Amino acid sequence: MGASTAQRAYARTIIQVLILLLAMTLCGCPKPSIFRDEQQKPVQADPLREAENAYVAGNYKQAESAALRLSTDPAADKGQKNRALRLLAAAALKNNHPSLALTALDDWSAGASGVDAGQEWQDALGKALRALNSNEARTRADAIYQNGGRSLPARSAAGVMLAVRQWRDGDLGQSLTALENIYSAAATEKEKAALERRLALELHLAGAQASAPALGAISRENRTKFPYNIILLDKLRRDSQDSGAREAALVSLRELESQVKLADPSLFSAPPTESEILIQGGAAAYAPAAPISGQPVVLLLPLSGQYATVSEKIAAGARVACDEMSAQGQQVPLIVIDSGQADWVGKVESLPRNATIIGGPLRRDDYNQVKSRGLTAHRAFFAFLPSLESGDEGARAWRFFSSPQDQVDTLLAFTSRLGIKGYGIFYPDENFGRRMAALFEERARAAGAAEVITTSYTPQDQNNWMSAASSFLGANKKGSVFRAIFLPDSWKNMDGIVPNFFYQNETRQVLLGTSLWEQGLSGGGFVSTQYYGLAVFPGAWNASSLTPSGSRLQQALTDKKGADFWSGLGYDFARLSVKLGVGEGFAPTAVNAALQSANLDWSIAPIRWTSGMAAQAMHLFTPDAKGFVPVDEQSFRTAYDEAWR
Repeated sequence: MGASTAQRAYARTIIQVLILLLAMTLCGCPKPSIFRDEQQKPVQADPLREAENAYVAGNYKQAESAALRLSTDPAADKGQKNRALRLLAAAALKNNHPSLALTALDDWSAGASGVDAGQEWQDALGKALRALNSNEARTRADAIYQNGGRSLPARSAAGVMLAVRQWRDGDLGQSLTALENIYSAAATEKEKAALERRLALELHLAGAQASAPALGAISRENRTKFPYNIILLDKLRRDSQDSGAREAALVSLRELESQVKLADPSLFSAPPTESEILIQGGAAAYAPAAPISGQPVVLLLPLSGQYATVSEKIAAGARVACDEMSAQGQQVPLIVIDSGQADWVGKVESLPRNATIIGGPLRRDDYNQVKSRGLTAHRAFFAFLPSLESGDEGARAWRFFSSPQDQVDTLLAFTSRLGIKGYGIFYPDENFGRRMAALFEERARAAGAAEVITTSYTPQDQNNWMSAASSFLGANKKGSVFRAIFLPDSWKNMDGIVPNFFYQNETRQVLLGTSLWEQGLSGGGFVSTQYYGLAVFPGAWNASSLTPSGSRLQQALTDKKGADFWSGLGYDFARLSVKLGVGEGFAPTAVNAALQSANLDWSIAPIRWTSGMAAQAMHLFTPDAKGFVPVDEQSFRTAYDEAWR
């Protein structure tokens, strides 16, 4: 069949174009550009980033192999080698190669001065030592302990690890005296707190047999001193989980808490948790100034030290959100900047121009630096802080965290629904207690409270609590002036305070706690429920009734012990920051307008902004036998009405 006229014309055109191109080539003329994108730049492969991505994806063997190669690459600069060694240590631990992990940790600390003083490095050291046989673990721990070139925190932590390993082997030796000396050498309360946490963690992870040899050395004279107090605390906490020994253990725990002044008193509530080396993968700890593809999510977090575990959870939640959005076709890179590093300000300044919204900082000192360096002029910072300085919120920065006022307003909204008009405030005479008491009284009176009675007590003097409670409740004997009592103190003090109310035959008041109760109860344990049938406190994460987004987050983090408030915070921030769509050259009014209209399926308690001012409608919980549960408002109302009948 012959070709059609159109086909012949098309063929002639193609031939003519080819002849023209050949002629232009032969004469040296430039080739015509059919399409040119001046902004498009070739993407250079980054072997280190690819290795980090492999780690984040769970391919630990590939990550270890690549990190080992990169850490010895003579062309790599100091920063790249340190990143490679950090990755090598993390991957080797995942692959159960503890000796290689220890070598990587040694080299990492040699290249990054002071990194061995942080919790991240020390927790990795603990993981590696626990995976070795006894002789090698003791040898490696002792080498660090004896090494005068190491940082003092690293040597002290290694000394604690060595002692616990010795006890596991039934060898008490001079370890207790050595620990006494280590603690005495600690110059600050922060250093002492780190030692207490380290010993509590090592004992908690090692099991009951670890402390058994040392228990016989505890006496009435030394039981309140380090390390004996931590050893005894670990023993009593384990006994409290045994139904047969629980009652006696709890009595002994309360007695010990009243006698011991720890640098880290939170250890009485729950043992510390172990962090992991945080590898960001695509969430680089630094990004170049050139534009990147996709609206990035940026976090400014301290990735080492006492906030490392919290930061890791926030970043993990944000990564889940970025992965979700990327799976839906929206490329969303994650950038995490470590505010624990000396050069973090420069890294913020060098962020891509379209990185206009930053989650963080998490620490007050870092926020002060953000302000003093003028970083808020070009970036919208959503601080993970309970408050910002007067005039800052909504104008210079924004808050992505619950405030003390959010807690108080949530409590007052609940008591208002119960019809309560009179309040008592029983508060510790220290900074936090005084601030919360003043805030509660101010907000209660603004809400129409008929009466607010306040009484303080000395937090360090438990003998003062009963007389203070008697005076406080005496004002209520005539006509039941108040039906609710606000208690702005930590949960650990409640069992020393609330029974005094019952002793005074006042059992009907609604007890109102703060989020400190949530922190104290989150570790579980036994609660004297007979005192807390009419008690409530606010919280921002409801694990008992997850939202749809909370359920997605929970499912994505099952390999990381599940979701919690901190991972929910990162997850919600990441999704909101992209949804806002705030571009370069923004004005605070534009951010406020975007916040006003932004809708989000929250995993944590929803936050709403009015003229840039955040308010969080928090959940309400009540203590129960194993921790706390959400308040059933109808059942609570019935119990309250019966109490006042």
